[in-house]
Amino acid sequence: MSEFVIRKSLEPAYTQLALNGSEGPLADERVRRAVARALDRKELARIVLRPLGLPAEPVGSHLALAGQAAYADNSGALGEQDAAEARALLADAGWVPGGPVTEQKKTEKAAGSKGRKGDSAEDGRPGAGGTYVLGDDDKPAGVGRAPAQDPKDHARKQEQQAGTRPGAFTDEQAARNLDGRQYAGRGGLPGAYAPKGTAAPAGAAAGVLAKDGKPLTLRFVVPSGAGSESLRLVADRIAQMLRRIGVRTDVTKVSDESYFKDHIASGQYDLALYSWPASAFPATDARPIYAKPVPAADGSLSIEQNYTRVGTDQVDQLFDQALSTLNEDEERSLVRKADARIWAAAGSIPLYQRPQLAAARIGLANTGAFGFQTPVYEDMGFLKKGAKPSASPSKSR
Repeated sequence: MSEFVIRKSLEPAYTQLALNGSEGPLADERVRRAVARALDRKELARIVLRPLGLPAEPVGSHLALAGQAAYADNSGALGEQDAAEARALLADAGWVPGGPVTEQKKTEKAAGSKGRKGDSAEDGRPGAGGTYVLGDDDKPAGVGRAPAQDPKDHARKQEQQAGTRPGAFTDEQAARNLDGRQYAGRGGLPGAYAPKGTAAPAGAAAGVLAKDGKPLTLRFVVPSGAGSESLRLVADRIAQMLRRIGVRTDVTKVSDESYFKDHIASGQYDLALYSWPASAFPATDARPIYAKPVPAADGSLSIEQNYTRVGTDQVDQLFDQALSTLNEDEERSLVRKADARIWAAAGSIPLYQRPQLAAARIGLANTGAFGFQTPVYEDMGFLKKGAKPSASPSKSR
């Protein structure tokens, strides 16, 4: 590579986190906003751009990029990263940490459900049937799991290992005796035990969030191709950020060929990363990307290019007004207002401009990574012997 130089720029396109608002937890705007408020967009931009020596600034607009006349940072309509606010939004939507998770019935499990029956409610024991027990069944596919045991044998084994005296209280018996009077003289402390399924109090450390007996888990699809390492790295970091507020993610790698067609376009995802190019005419080109989906004549949902399925009447009206005006300043103002409403709806979260890298032979001028600049082909060529190339390819002669 000694004969080549890497020319770097920011591509006129940005990578976003898409949130599918058509179904599931993300159909609730409060949950989408919570996910967005949990993200440190500056950190995500640094992960991709700083190693390349490029400015690591997050994108502040869906409809224009820095340097374009219509650009304005409207991310304030959503708010900055705030984990406490994110947890509050989830709690307002009914997702609480430590909440009980209802297990699937045996018939559902036999039909192929991933749910498992934890504490059976059929034996009538207090606290049974309503608690999600984290353990072997939470391991990923392919990881070894302990064989099933008879509950009685398992209890006797625990007593033998712990040296429990005959007649001593088990945790379940302790749960029945909340005032602790039966522990007098047995070495137990009153109030030291709580019934199974007791929810964590407000302010407790983030754990599994649950609502209506279901855990809050989001499907995160990422491409598996060799050129998508940065996307997978960003996805892993996003998963870590969401874990801090109690949101679990199921990251699934899919082939590049099926990534967009079989998952993004068909709506088979909750979270996904993909890019949109910048446009010189955002009022025209961006409208189908953010238009509110409407029912089609055949009963299906017409989404145009809005793969997040999130839209509002107000955004559509602002785009329509921007298209109808002949005043450029008014058009830009309307586009910026539409962008602010798109941020507030939290269907897509712009993260960073894509890096643009090009290898060029040393001495070849005016070619490489152009960014927003338009290539001038008649100016491209080899430098005269002994001439030094300019730092900017566009200024070399």
